[in-house]
Amino acid sequence: MKSSRCSLFPSSVFPLLAFGALAGVFSPSPVAAQTLPCAPCAGLVVDSSSEAERIAAELSTVVDVERETAVFVGWNGGAAGDGAAVAEAVRGAGATPWVRLVFTAPPPLAEAGEPLELEIAAAAAVARAVGDAWFQVDWRPDGGAEVSPGELAYLVKRVAVALSGAAARARVAVGPVPAQAGFVRALYAAELAGYLEALAVAPAGAEALGEVAAALGEVDPGRPLVVVGAPLPEPAIRALAAAARNAAAGAAATLFEKGDAAPAEAVVPLAVVARELSGDVTFDPYATPAGAPAWVFVRGEDLGLRVIAEAPAGPGGQPPDELTLAFPDPQLTAPARVDPVSGEAVDLFSGRRAGGGYQVTVADPDPVTVLRLGRLGVEELGEGGGVEERLEVAGERQVAVEEILRRLQAFEDAQARRIEHYGATNTTHLRFGVGAGPQSFEATLEGPYFFDPETGADWAWQTFFVNGVRWRGRTIPEIPLVQPEKAAAMPGEITFDRTYRYTLRGTETVDGREAWVVDFAPAEPLPAAAAEAEGDGAGAPSPAPSLYRGTVWIDRELSARVRTRAVQLGLTGEVISNEETLHYRPIDAAGEPAPWAPESFVLPLRVVSQQLLSVVNATTLVERETLLSGVTINGADFAERRAAVAASPVTMVRDTERGLRYLVPDEDGGERVVKEGFDTDKWFLVGGVFADDAIDYPLPLGGINYLDLDFRGSGGQLNAFFAGALLTVNVADPRVAGSRWDAGADLFAIAVPFADTVWRDDEEIEAEEVESRPASVGLKLGRPVGSFGKLSAEYRLLSREFSSTDETADDFAVPSDHLEHALGLSGRYARGGWSLGGNVGYSRRSEWEPWGLPGTAGFSADHEDFLYWGASLEKTWHLAGFEKIGAELAYVDGQDLDRFSKYGFGFFGDTRVHGYQSGKVRAERAYLAHASYGFEIGQLLRLDALADVAWATDEESGLDNETLAGVGIAGTFVGPWQTLINLDVGVPVAGPDDGFVAYVVFLKLFR
Repeated sequence: MKSSRCSLFPSSVFPLLAFGALAGVFSPSPVAAQTLPCAPCAGLVVDSSSEAERIAAELSTVVDVERETAVFVGWNGGAAGDGAAVAEAVRGAGATPWVRLVFTAPPPLAEAGEPLELEIAAAAAVARAVGDAWFQVDWRPDGGAEVSPGELAYLVKRVAVALSGAAARARVAVGPVPAQAGFVRALYAAELAGYLEALAVAPAGAEALGEVAAALGEVDPGRPLVVVGAPLPEPAIRALAAAARNAAAGAAATLFEKGDAAPAEAVVPLAVVARELSGDVTFDPYATPAGAPAWVFVRGEDLGLRVIAEAPAGPGGQPPDELTLAFPDPQLTAPARVDPVSGEAVDLFSGRRAGGGYQVTVADPDPVTVLRLGRLGVEELGEGGGVEERLEVAGERQVAVEEILRRLQAFEDAQARRIEHYGATNTTHLRFGVGAGPQSFEATLEGPYFFDPETGADWAWQTFFVNGVRWRGRTIPEIPLVQPEKAAAMPGEITFDRTYRYTLRGTETVDGREAWVVDFAPAEPLPAAAAEAEGDGAGAPSPAPSLYRGTVWIDRELSARVRTRAVQLGLTGEVISNEETLHYRPIDAAGEPAPWAPESFVLPLRVVSQQLLSVVNATTLVERETLLSGVTINGADFAERRAAVAASPVTMVRDTERGLRYLVPDEDGGERVVKEGFDTDKWFLVGGVFADDAIDYPLPLGGINYLDLDFRGSGGQLNAFFAGALLTVNVADPRVAGSRWDAGADLFAIAVPFADTVWRDDEEIEAEEVESRPASVGLKLGRPVGSFGKLSAEYRLLSREFSSTDETADDFAVPSDHLEHALGLSGRYARGGWSLGGNVGYSRRSEWEPWGLPGTAGFSADHEDFLYWGASLEKTWHLAGFEKIGAELAYVDGQDLDRFSKYGFGFFGDTRVHGYQSGKVRAERAYLAHASYGFEIGQLLRLDALADVAWATDEESGLDNETLAGVGIAGTFVGPWQTLINLDVGVPVAGPDDGFVAYVVFLKLFR
């Protein structure tokens, strides 16, 4: 908090006027809140830099450069080379450079392309050379096209970002725009405030200027209004009156076109402004005198007045012999007349109090006369004559979010102009699934990465790891690229439209840097409902545009990004949700860590994202981490290295406007070209063995797996797995009728029956053993909820066939074969690598006849229908070197569950305990915990140590929070002929089961 102390001088008629003068100094009115240290400010604009140097040289002879002034000397910006010299000359004369940048690109500017880019690049070069200066953006489109507010705002944003990036202290003005309040409001409706330091208007009358100043005060309070282009009057001293008149109407400064006036005469009004009207000075409408057109300006340091009086024309157009000014303030004193050329002040002895005010007579007045007047002090008024007042000026100004964004865009624009290209090594980890089991799968792609502004980013897949095991094939096969669609606009990019709205939340320390925290979201709600309901006229629905919602952290010192986190909205198709976090780091041109400084390059060297995919009826969580290392910026051998990689047989992709696309050699085997689309179907050869004590013998597996993510071009998905005794088929439509709904069906059948045994009171009851052969078909319907969740509904029809075994008692009644109708509802929420799931279901059997041994209590007619429910929480932590730790907690329960509907702990299902056979131990309720630790050995073998614990409760079996535990090993390695081999072996270590369960399978991609 700052404070200032001053005295207000009371009198019977004047306390309000004195307070009004002081309030004019400190109040935030549009005129007083100007950022220019003068009132009125004035300047000269000439055509060439050489003429500007002559003006500066003349001004330096009459201005005391030790005192801060804000007179302007402007010129038309030309070559960057001579800009530095003339700017230095202007500053050396105590003036401020004002560079007029004329742009001629025709509208629409968004489509102007190279002509506009060349003009902006030239403007940035001028700003880089000139440095600390004001830059006027003057648009004069070729062909004389009308200047529209929206187009002009677009140009100003583009140019302001380039100028601020080229010169940190560049200040931007736009215009001259028409002196029309409606035009100003329309201009600012394009969210221009954060990109301007001043608004320039064409010369206009006092009434029009007042209306424009009022409109500017509404849309951008405190922003200076500058009149540009007024012809320098004859004689030049009359420019003081014109500038004062404009100041009274609300214009902070007036810049005159020098015309043919001699430099010595033209600089006279500038000298007066520099000497008399610079510093803490503001227009005081309460002290305006009678007797002639005059304007009064009050100094905040002593409440003294500076008066500019225009002599009325006498006979023959000559000034009168004398000029009498009557002021309403009786406390004025010590009048002095200022010589406009030398700056010498000559005391006037004609001042006197009259009629409750103060009267000054000036003999032989000039066309414009400059006066100084003082005020009586407290000593002169006597004791008690002053009223002491304490004014509190509230703390520091809050930076507007538009200003922060402009600084960010300026930094990034300047950096982009310094980067011709760069190369790096891109390492991308794709982690599918979460939790503690071997179902978590990781694929890693690594290789050279090349970026240049013209072609974008190219990436070569030189090395491929599966769960940390290196792929030994000569080439990496093309795989279907399931990816989110490109957003219509990226937040914070230099698009300058109203796609997003931004909110400054505050400040925060992020990665050791003090940062602004700016939230962003689409400016308008996405028309998702309309997109789902309406088509494009050809039968295909029109998807809603994809945008982002999130937060950007902007370094307060450098105005560079520190971190960006964004959730993509409006997604359709297989990708349910996409959240990305970009971590930025400063580096030098050789890729070494560098300080947070303007000369460093700040790039997103680490990107972490999470996606939820809907793939053949399954909601799959994918965590992606991309790392850039070995960065070389503007390397001399960039083109040669990229050409050498492109000429090699490696797989390459390019990041296009439609997402990643494969880069393949053209038909002649020469340059690589973007391949439209990709093969969506793949065939795999599958073989292996499954061993479980529930099966009489190890079950051999041999067959094929077919996957198609765009079945027959319909957008549907198909996965079919046939391995002799086992058949699974899944079909899905991830985007039903173009909506966010997905639907699908699946089929499961196995030819080999599973043994179903009973464990009761720590003993296996072989007499009650039966065999079961399940088969099912299901229908599913799902829809995303928010950005991180999904709800799914399912109807499943299960066929259950039962038969006795050699161990079954003769009087044991086998359950009747039946159909089971099951309705289920499930949900999943995933964020930050955590996954929370829940489900509830109801099942009803088509018939349920008594079964079991006579006199036993296993059967109940109440079990014909039953309920079940459960929940789980999962997380995997990925460490360096392909190490990972997984954990999962789960709870399952139900109502009216019996032997054939309770939860089992075998290989199949969500309640697995490693080593436990299928269909042996079951429970009505259970709490489960799973843990895993995975690592790779020499890039040849992947091993996961697994541990499962369940606390099971089942009244019939005599289980009361019984501990069931098992451990296992899962592994991955690449076998001969580029086969991928997975194994999973488990043994029980606590509870009623013994033996082991093993699963070994190889997968071979052959098309």
